[in-house]
Amino acid sequence: MITQDQINKFKKLEAHQVNSDKISFDGLKVVYLDVPAKIHFPKLKDESGKVKKDEDGRDMRSTTTDGWLFTFSELGTSQVVKAVLPKKYTLEMNDWYIVSGKGYRMRNANMLYLDEACHIKNYQ
Repeated sequence: MITQDQINKFKKLEAHQVNSDKISFDGLKVVYLDVPAKIHFPKLKDESGKVKKDEDGRDMRSTTTDGWLFTFSELGTSQVVKAVLPKKYTLEMNDWYIVSGKGYRMRNANMLYLDEACHIKNYQ
């Protein structure tokens, strides 16, 4: 017989599950158009994985950085590709690169946003 306590524990576990819609992007061919890199501060998350909000309803951010946000344009589609890279690279304008990582496709913004496990290398 299942007890009410077991049901409550199950409901609590179920409520804490967060489904990630992150997609793995491998081998994106991009061009750097000299957009200045910005230091990136990740959003704070609670124990269930949901983004924390301040009293005004805005997303809260960490006080420590997790890398640099670089902006590229994808070859062939001209989609904006934003990638959080672990360090500040010196990139040359109009050079081609291969970017990989996990993130989101934002169709309404015509943008790919990669914020996890991002890598960059020269396109040969």
